[in-house]
Amino acid sequence: MAELKTYRGNCHCGAFVYEVDVPEIKSVGQCSCSICSKKAYLWIYPHRQSFRVLKGDEDALTSYTVTGQFLHKFCSNCGTALLCSAPGFPPERQLALNVRAIQGIVPWDLERRPVDGASYGAQYEAPKYTGPGPTAEIENAKMYYGSCHCGAVRVALRSLPLDKDYPEQVVECNCSICSINGCIWIYPRVDQLDYQGRENLATYRFGNRHLQKTFCKTCGVSFANEAAELTQEEFDALPSDRTRDWHQRFKANCGFNIRVLNDYDFTSIKEPWRNTRGQDMEPRYVYPSL
Repeated sequence: MAELKTYRGNCHCGAFVYEVDVPEIKSVGQCSCSICSKKAYLWIYPHRQSFRVLKGDEDALTSYTVTGQFLHKFCSNCGTALLCSAPGFPPERQLALNVRAIQGIVPWDLERRPVDGASYGAQYEAPKYTGPGPTAEIENAKMYYGSCHCGAVRVALRSLPLDKDYPEQVVECNCSICSINGCIWIYPRVDQLDYQGRENLATYRFGNRHLQKTFCKTCGVSFANEAAELTQEEFDALPSDRTRDWHQRFKANCGFNIRVLNDYDFTSIKEPWRNTRGQDMEPRYVYPSL
C-alpha cells in the first residue's frame, strides 16, 4: 500500500481550509465534460474519511449540480472551485478534490489522465447568446460565443481568429489565483466583448485590489480579469507607477478566459505562454492561517 502524505488545500480568500491524506500526488484526472472543461478541474479521488475540514464549513460552500448526483462546490467569495461531492455514493466514491486548490502543487508538472466525461449522461446544450454583439470594428474578425455552465452569464467576443496564427498574447499564469482557476487568458479591448447577464457575475479583489476577477455566482465559472472601479483617491494610493499603469491598461484591455467559449477547440489556438513569474508578483500571496 502506498505511503500516505498529508496535503492542505484552501480557497484563495482563506474562508475554507482542509487537509487530506493521500499518496503523493503525481497524476490527476482531467475530465472532458462541459463543467470540468470550463472550470479547468484536475481531480484526485480520496476516500471521504481521509478528508477533514480545518476552517469553514463544507455545507456553507456554494453548490452547483447538473444531474443532482454530483455537487460541485466553490467559495462564493473568491470563486475557488474546491471539490465535487456525491453523497449518494459509497464513501470511497463520494469525493473528488480539485488539485488546483491544494497548496504547493504545480499543475503544469502533473501527469494528466484523460476522463471521458463528455460521453456521460445527456449531451450538454450550450446557452445561446442573443444580444446585439460587441461594438468593436476589426477587419477579418470572427464572432465567438461563450457562457458560464448554467447560462446565467453569456458573452460574445469579436476577435481575430483564435487559431495557430493568432497574433496577440495567449497566457497561462502561475500566480496564486490563475493557478487555482486554470484560466487561459487573451487580452481583447473591452469593446470586443458584450455580456448578457453581467449582473450575475461576482467579483473578487485581493492584493493591491486594483484588478478584479469575475465569476458566475451560480456555477462559479471564471470569466475575466478586469480593472476595478477606483476613486481618484484609491488610484493615487496605489503603491507604484507600475501598478497604476497596469490598472490603466486593464481598463482598455481586460483579461478574458477563453475556457468559457462554447463549441471551440482549445487546441486550435497557439500554445499559451506560461508566465512562471506570476507567483512572484507583489504583494506575494500567503497561504491562509487557521
